[in-house]
Amino acid sequence: MTQPRRLALAMALLVVVTSCVVSAVTYYFATQAAPGGPLATIVSAALLGGTIAGVLAVAVAAGPARFWRSALPDVTGPVDGRSGREQGLAHQALTDSEMAQAIVENALDAFVQTDGSCVILDWSPHAEALMGWTRAEALGRSVEELVFPEAQRAVHRQWVDRFLSEASGDAAGGRYETPLLHKDGREFFAEVSLTALRRGEGYLINAFVRDITAKRAAEEQLFQAQKMESVGQLTGGIAHDFNNMLTVITGTIEILADGVKHDPALTSIAKMINDAADRASQLTANLLAFARKQPLRPLETDVNALIEEVIKLLAPTLGRRIEIGTALSEQAWPALVDRSQLTSALVNLAINARDAMPDGGRLLFRTGNFTRDACDAEVGGLGAGDYVAVEVIDSGAGIPPAIRDRIFEPFFSTKQFGTGTGLGLSMVFGFAKQSGGSVVVDGDEGKGACFRIYLPKADVEPSDALPASDASPPDDDELRGGSETILCVEDDDVVRAHVTGRLESLGYKVIVASNATHALELVNSGAAFDLLFTDIIMPGAMNGRQLAQQVAELRRPLRVLYTSGNTFGAFDAGGHLGEGVLLLTKPYRKAELARMVRLCLDRAIDHMGDPIPLPYSVQEDLERFLRDNPPEKK
Repeated sequence: MTQPRRLALAMALLVVVTSCVVSAVTYYFATQAAPGGPLATIVSAALLGGTIAGVLAVAVAAGPARFWRSALPDVTGPVDGRSGREQGLAHQALTDSEMAQAIVENALDAFVQTDGSCVILDWSPHAEALMGWTRAEALGRSVEELVFPEAQRAVHRQWVDRFLSEASGDAAGGRYETPLLHKDGREFFAEVSLTALRRGEGYLINAFVRDITAKRAAEEQLFQAQKMESVGQLTGGIAHDFNNMLTVITGTIEILADGVKHDPALTSIAKMINDAADRASQLTANLLAFARKQPLRPLETDVNALIEEVIKLLAPTLGRRIEIGTALSEQAWPALVDRSQLTSALVNLAINARDAMPDGGRLLFRTGNFTRDACDAEVGGLGAGDYVAVEVIDSGAGIPPAIRDRIFEPFFSTKQFGTGTGLGLSMVFGFAKQSGGSVVVDGDEGKGACFRIYLPKADVEPSDALPASDASPPDDDELRGGSETILCVEDDDVVRAHVTGRLESLGYKVIVASNATHALELVNSGAAFDLLFTDIIMPGAMNGRQLAQQVAELRRPLRVLYTSGNTFGAFDAGGHLGEGVLLLTKPYRKAELARMVRLCLDRAIDHMGDPIPLPYSVQEDLERFLRDNPPEKK
């Protein structure tokens, strides 16, 4: 019985007892008529009855009050006859339960409680939002059948059984990652944290579920980037050493071909060797492009004009079954890019598109501008800034989603074995990244593909961008030598012997050094020379770039021609050579060697060794100034 009910009963009892006492006293005095008359008798009886009733009320109320105070230490709580300690524990348990429920309902993760058989006992509001099932729909159902893909149900059951069998004591915890199903059939990846509490002969399993789909995607992207970086470092090192060997092979095959030119059979064999060397050279060039180790000469380039030139090159190569179209934006910005490398990338994408359209189709080149702000969604790892977008779109078979993340990996190819190197898209990827941009691919399977190259915008006006035809100087048809002295620094013995013979055959006098230290000794000893021809990557503490800097401090002005199969960031991390730097890339032939040596010896330089542009004129600067500041009309 609750405290208010007991108080009401006590008051009723008090009223009854008081009424009886007053009635009895009044009756007594009425029957014993007092000398003062009836009125005095009634007054006396009322006073005496009231006094007795008050005494009785105090007596009746005091006893229950003492009882209730001893039995109920807190009049605001329930009265169930338990001790104060038990009542306090019950009250604390109720408070803890309410707090736990509040934590579950306000947790960022979904909460699911099941028994040992995985039957759902509790289902939080966040679980409803995460998995789509309402609490009423979820309670009493098997969690495996409700949210696990069919292929994962047996695996989950085995995991839970093992988890419970290994549980010791009253509680055990664990964590694992698994795919789950939303009510609408959409699959997502989740992290599940479990706690098992023993209850009698069984367990209660409390699980917090978190969607980690985005986290997994980020981890996979990081792993992919690390894998590509590791492969790039490996391929870059291999390409460097292989280019040294190819320098000797391509050089000596020219000598052999010249010696057997009167024998048709041997000439044919020499040509096959020469063609194989060319293919090997292209292979190493693609490897360096993927590894982002190729030397780049970024210039302000009109991408529309370059694409027009590429189309002229591609038209006879792709055949009549491929229709080539353009959608070139007139507002497209100039791009800061190595033109020859961009040309190679577009040709690679076009050849790849042709292979995806064996029965013919349409190939579209499109340009436009793209600006990414710091708060915009991530696009191919691009930073904030302005970019020129070059799209190559085909109507071929498209790219299945299962392989879309792998198409830029080196040597990954869906073509038949022997029909490609698997380096075309890898080269495009490496070139775009090294240029400060990126490349992304769109398109559904069976609906064609769109490769979009993002290139950094050049800080010049479109009218100031150089035409694509200025990408590289033309080769000289005639091999021109000279009588100057060349200090040749090369660490590879075979390459050094080969290039020395080539230079001497062109009429030059050659002083050789096997490394940078040896070259400095020759310079300090007073050796006279007209050109420093040095490899970039050499053993020891000094590379070719550092050697040239030290020699320049001793000999002014200094003419330098670099050579390497891989610069390994000797100039800057992006592979940019810098203004006026001349590089002869390995492997090279005699004609390339002769042209670059002559170019370095003949160009005008100032007293510091920096090249002077020829013909030197201020006309271009004057025209630009007048265009930006037109004279006032009088």
